[in-house]
Amino acid sequence: MRLVDFNLSVAELDPHLQVYFVQDKRNFPVESLRIEDNWLIMVAGKKALTLDQFKARAQTISGAAQLAFSKNGPHKLFGYHLRSGKLILG
Repeated sequence: MRLVDFNLSVAELDPHLQVYFVQDKRNFPVESLRIEDNWLIMVAGKKALTLDQFKARAQTISGAAQLAFSKNGPHKLFGYHLRSGKLILG
């Protein structure tokens, strides 16, 4: 999923939702972001960013960047779902 598509689809969502990604059927909090080539990589940590914080940190990044998490190289994220106050990318 491209950043521009993600931003359009979450525009009306609660800005206080916490952002996670799913890997091997486990949810990991997105604590920070980094850029690698044309990838916007989600970095797991202990405390999840809110959707508002995510958008603020990603606002200077090209909308063409692909959302991904990193495990032996970038793994593309294709969508998200909402569950218990969390926005979970997968």
